[in-house]
Amino acid sequence: MPHRKQHINVNSETSGPLRRLLAVSAAGLAGAVALTGCSLLSGSTDDSTDGNDVSEEQFDAAADASAGDCLPFEILGTDQDTFAIDCGGEDAFWSITEIVADPGITTAGGTITDDQQIFDVCGEEIGAFLPGKPWTEWNMIYDQGTGEVDYLFCVEALDKPDADEKTPAVPEAGECISSADTAWYTLPCEAALADTTVTHTVAFDTADWAAPDVETAVAECAGVYYELTDQFNRVNGVVCTD
Repeated sequence: MPHRKQHINVNSETSGPLRRLLAVSAAGLAGAVALTGCSLLSGSTDDSTDGNDVSEEQFDAAADASAGDCLPFEILGTDQDTFAIDCGGEDAFWSITEIVADPGITTAGGTITDDQQIFDVCGEEIGAFLPGKPWTEWNMIYDQGTGEVDYLFCVEALDKPDADEKTPAVPEAGECISSADTAWYTLPCEAALADTTVTHTVAFDTADWAAPDVETAVAECAGVYYELTDQFNRVNGVVCTD
């Protein structure tokens, strides 16, 4: 198992005038483990958007979205005519906790370079891995020509186990995980895929995330431990397993 387990933001950077793109977050693209820092759109120079293009219908629909609305696992989903979806539907994965139109942010090459601008909208805990808490993420729709952000929104995973009984949340002591997972899912210990028990967790104070005392925190770990490192390279806590 890798030393750090988390969901990743997988991104692409493109060129071309007058296009609106969604900065597609990795929590909707399970399977990878390494994080590369600030969320979204960094590192690629190829001209393909690979589904990041926001249709005019989706852009218009985003204007009607509000906190409490839901989104699918892959933010844009398969329906090019809609943005938010029915929270009771099978495809609902994220709940919008905040969405701000025209937040006054301009991206550099499709990236928000000042993390504080994200925290100002979504709160300091956005993207953090906290024991007992669901995944959280942020995303944006922006104008590729100007770099201006049209919508910045924050989401939280629904408390909804999938067909394998996995819930998108960081486990607490006494809960279980699958050693095959590359993202933090919580499993009931009687689930077929559960093979590892969480024995101890520590959540660091927000003020300590830049340089927490990991050594002291893991003193009670008898087995393997994982640092909970988020996309902003903040260490939010530790998880110990048997």
